[in-house]
Amino acid sequence: MTERARLRIRCRGVVQGVGFRPAVYRLAASLGLSGWVLNGPDGVVLEVEGPEEAVEGFAGRLREALPPLARLDEVSESRISPLGEEGFRVLESETGPRKSALVPPDAALCADCRREMEDPGDRRHRFPFTTCTNCGPRFTLVRALPYDRERTSMACFPLCPPCRAEYEDPGNRRFHAEPVSCPACGPRLWLAGPSGKTLAEGPAALEEARRALCREEIVAVKGLGGFQLACRADRSGPVLRLRERKRRPSKPFAVMARDLAAARRLARLHPADEELLLSPRGPIVLAPKASPFPLAEAVAPGLGDVGVMVPTTPLHVELFRGAPYDALVMTSGNLSDEPIALGNREALSRLKGLSDLFLLHDRDVVRRTDDSVVRAVPRGHAVVRRSRGYVPEALPLGRRLSEPLAALGGHLQAAGAVAVGEEVFLTQHVGDLDTDGARAFLREALSGMEEFLEVRPRLLAVDLHPDYPSTWLGEALARERGGRLLRLQHHAAHGAAVLGEHGRRPEPGRPCLCLLLDGTGFGPDGTAWGGEWLLLHEGGRWERRMHLEAVPLVGGEAAVREPWRVAAAALAREGFSDWEALPLGAIVPPARLRAVAALARGPWPRATGAGRLFEAAGALLGLAAENGYEGEAAVRLESLAAAAREEEPWESPSLSSEGGLVVLPFGGLLLAAARRLVEGEAPGRVAAGLHATFCRLAAEATGRVLPEGSATVAAGGGCLINRLLREGLREAHSRTGVELLLPWRVPPGDGGLAYGQAVLAAWCAP
Repeated sequence: MTERARLRIRCRGVVQGVGFRPAVYRLAASLGLSGWVLNGPDGVVLEVEGPEEAVEGFAGRLREALPPLARLDEVSESRISPLGEEGFRVLESETGPRKSALVPPDAALCADCRREMEDPGDRRHRFPFTTCTNCGPRFTLVRALPYDRERTSMACFPLCPPCRAEYEDPGNRRFHAEPVSCPACGPRLWLAGPSGKTLAEGPAALEEARRALCREEIVAVKGLGGFQLACRADRSGPVLRLRERKRRPSKPFAVMARDLAAARRLARLHPADEELLLSPRGPIVLAPKASPFPLAEAVAPGLGDVGVMVPTTPLHVELFRGAPYDALVMTSGNLSDEPIALGNREALSRLKGLSDLFLLHDRDVVRRTDDSVVRAVPRGHAVVRRSRGYVPEALPLGRRLSEPLAALGGHLQAAGAVAVGEEVFLTQHVGDLDTDGARAFLREALSGMEEFLEVRPRLLAVDLHPDYPSTWLGEALARERGGRLLRLQHHAAHGAAVLGEHGRRPEPGRPCLCLLLDGTGFGPDGTAWGGEWLLLHEGGRWERRMHLEAVPLVGGEAAVREPWRVAAAALAREGFSDWEALPLGAIVPPARLRAVAALARGPWPRATGAGRLFEAAGALLGLAAENGYEGEAAVRLESLAAAAREEEPWESPSLSSEGGLVVLPFGGLLLAAARRLVEGEAPGRVAAGLHATFCRLAAEATGRVLPEGSATVAAGGGCLINRLLREGLREAHSRTGVELLLPWRVPPGDGGLAYGQAVLAAWCAP
């Protein structure tokens, strides 16, 4: 007889709620093995027993048998004595303190479930809550681990006999699919008016919602992570009305297309973009607008990109069924700067003035989670907003911590992070912390992640800025917990984020150079930094080696909102005064420009932000006098430059020095652009030339401050979302033999700041 063997295997990673146990069951059954598998606080544990050759075959084929949403990070095997048992079983989950088990992010509707919805003979035909182990809510559904139905918001929906049979059949793709249900036992859907009165239920509710959208009304839709506001995207009326109600004058809206064919009519998509749109992540993809653009210009006014997505839930699919529209605005259910509405009562209260109707259901959303946003860039996709479909996936920390830590992020595009062991878990996107609601959401998101990971960190990392609400929260938590606070410089954290993502860190005698380009970060010298070359050393130490020239912010905070002030002050310091000859003079009265110019040498706050430079250039070219949203003038400048033909860098200006540091000219770049405009050069060419010249100067600057023996620089900060800067900087550095490390999985702006704080804090920790 063949000698028998038994193997115990522990699996860590994304192995709960993704069909991992049924995959193990099917593999074991196919090899004639006995044993068992179960969910535990450390992931999944299993034992297989049978002929030696079959047991070895199981271990070798386990990774090949993974279901679509699973990810194995670590597998440990140990030989144990055979027990002689027969058959393979799926055992009840073990509970206990969490060690390393993860639940996956929410996953967009899969092709198998979509086919069932289209089949008139299937009992889930047109069912708006169809799901299986390969798709549906996870992070927004689960209350605690291990991931079992009784610890999710589906616990209050008892399974009907057919669903129970699927749920208990290891050979079925709905085996232990915790959100599984059908029309007989699943959530109930209804349509309500602003008063909360029910107007229709079930399929009739969907029909009435579609009719309302056709009538150009605005409908609040309960999605996976909270409420979304939907209206027709091909009509200016509802889009402008939604802008007015949300108090969102110009920030672009995301658009949901009926299907991939419709998305292709809205944007110029590459095969990789289409693959991502149809993936389980299902993010909003920022891609160049199609020409002609078939939607209302008010969807993304003045921009070359549109944010497009395809239906991510069965409910979204049903909103398009038989409708005459191919695209809907699908934006967060909130007023600007407020968190997304979570529950039915909350939505009816907070969105009453925004929405005409409410499409509701009775499945609770446990964690409010916005859609993720990525941008199609050369050589891949850069994450802009990390939320649904990505959270709570772990990110690398680079070392093992002796105690957990929490990082609170910054002020804009806020997110928190919790670091445990060798991993960092960014919370879902929170947003700008300008309102009490947003600040409460940051605490809610951080507390939710701590509860999920079963930790209560006493080591807390915050930004150096003393007036950030995120810093105040960190200070409060440190007091409540008797903890320790680490105050970390903004741009050092941005640099650590890029290095951490790429698995790099400073070593003794080998510091890492980081090029950080954003709008504002607190500088220890009292200026607002944002165009910085920092050397990061072991132990979290850093030093400033170069920066963008500092310019006065005439009017203080008003200059951040109104970038024409920065342009006028910078040009005045360069001796320019021909305001009427500039496009800027057409959007701001020259008398106001002269008034600000006269004040330019006063004792104003000073800023070195690259974001300020590109916003000022946008104002200079007449694209926006005031930012309706963060960086609007700079985003419009990029769109104008991208539409022009590629430009060679200008020969001037050049680098200079100040206080022993290399300085990249701010006023000099604007002056060169202004002179070209006065001479009649097309604004698009000027915009493209300014981008190219900045990249040339940046690469030259890197060459002057790069440590001896190093050929790598990490580039981060919010400006790295700009396609022209990403590629221009990469190419310019490549020509000098320097590799540019760019952010991909982590937002380069403040949405990734908490991750960088966690990495930097880990370097500092003993």
